[in-house]
Amino acid sequence: MAKVKLFGIYSIKVGKNELIIKAKNIEELLIKLSEIEPNLTMEELKRSLIFVNNRNITELSMFKTKIDHNDNISILSPIAGG
Repeated sequence: MAKVKLFGIYSIKVGKNELIIKAKNIEELLIKLSEIEPNLTMEELKRSLIFVNNRNITELSMFKTKIDHNDNISILSPIAGG
């Protein structure tokens, strides 16, 4: 099971900053996360900055990035400024 760390508004919405979730890839992890925590929608999760072992999924295989049971996943809410 992968360790999922939530940052920003996500940790506030969920009331936790860390979860353990079993999934084979990032897409499955996001689906399970949105089912476990209805305050997080797939739409907002897919706009997030997501890192697997400190590597941005944009450098890997995006949502098809495979994850292992000892991987650390970080999910950061997008930031908007003006």
